[in-house]
Amino acid sequence: MTNTPNTEPLKIAPDVHWVGINDEQIELFEGLWEIPEGVSLNSYLILGSEKTALIDSVLNLYAEEHLEKIKHLINPSNVDYIILNHMEPDHTGALPRILETAPNAQVVLTPMALNLLKHYYHTEPKTILTKSDNLTINLGGKTLRFIQTPWLHWPETMTTHLIENNILFTCDTFGSFKRLPNGSIMETDIKNINEYMHNASKKYFAGVFSGQREWILKATKKLQDMKIEPKILAPSHGPVYTVNAKRIMNTWTSWSRPDYTRKVVIASGSMYGMTAKLVKAITEGIEEAKGQAVAFDLSHQVPVDVLTEVLDAPALMIGSPTYEHEIFPKVKQFINLLELKKLSDRHVGVFGSYSWSGEATRKLAEQLVTIGFRLVGKPITVLGSPTQEDLEKAKALAKKVTETAFSERGL
Repeated sequence: MTNTPNTEPLKIAPDVHWVGINDEQIELFEGLWEIPEGVSLNSYLILGSEKTALIDSVLNLYAEEHLEKIKHLINPSNVDYIILNHMEPDHTGALPRILETAPNAQVVLTPMALNLLKHYYHTEPKTILTKSDNLTINLGGKTLRFIQTPWLHWPETMTTHLIENNILFTCDTFGSFKRLPNGSIMETDIKNINEYMHNASKKYFAGVFSGQREWILKATKKLQDMKIEPKILAPSHGPVYTVNAKRIMNTWTSWSRPDYTRKVVIASGSMYGMTAKLVKAITEGIEEAKGQAVAFDLSHQVPVDVLTEVLDAPALMIGSPTYEHEIFPKVKQFINLLELKKLSDRHVGVFGSYSWSGEATRKLAEQLVTIGFRLVGKPITVLGSPTQEDLEKAKALAKKVTETAFSERGL
């Protein structure tokens, strides 16, 4: 790894260069997920012997820096094709500026993406529409093939295959949070790639892609059927994979099934610590059933961290105090995310406390069942601070939830 900032293009293959950005200014990815370590916005320039193609772009905030990187390689006005695998603005925001510089460039995208482009940027550039998996563009010694991969993670997405170099440009799919090391784009330059893939990529998957798991399985199956096994995997966030291309694809497939582990996530909110007092007893119950307890305080920990642990957990224990006759808002927000990301096919136990009314646990249990959870036992509802009897009940419920989930999952 070098100490040179990523201010210049980085070569990933002969005549294929990264011309992206390391973003450290945006605090919330999609306005939702906290990314204190930043994120890379990857864009790639392919130089054929006759034509050039830009694969995806970056946020408008970085349009000039993006163009400067391209200028290191060619005059941006000579870009012949702009490939838009996905219309989200972190990949297309700089498009209007690029089209000003390269007015003759043809934009290659799906029909649905074209409709979004018109509404996002109020422009109608020259376009080539990809309606099947058969369209190819020859750049001169480099052939691009466009593969329809809808719902990864929007309905208009596609994937681009550079046939001669066997590079698959997948945009958001197989991406990661966390900025890239200075002067590097390859995963081989990351000190601990195992930890990186488990943390940065899994967290990204949980926040951005967990609601599209079935489509990841469909896309990976489609690539297998087409006998596409990329030598290099080039997503639009995170590192380019060379040594680990197949591995990261298999890892995303395992997260999409999912492959459950002997783990139970405890997610709870607490106003004054009464509900929180139950967590230790619940942890003991899970451990007695030979499970790993992973506890989160939803008042203080970011939701994406919790979702990341939920991915391979077959069961949850969810706790809430009653807040003005309702589920505690932080807990309710988390339940909404579980539903949105389709992570409700699990066993669950409910616990909580109250002072002058106690509706939260009942409403929480009802909502969890409605969205698809399998409720185990009766909710533990405590008036004020839990007694020893309350703690024993909480421990017993957690043990029952754990044993039931593990048994039904064959763990």
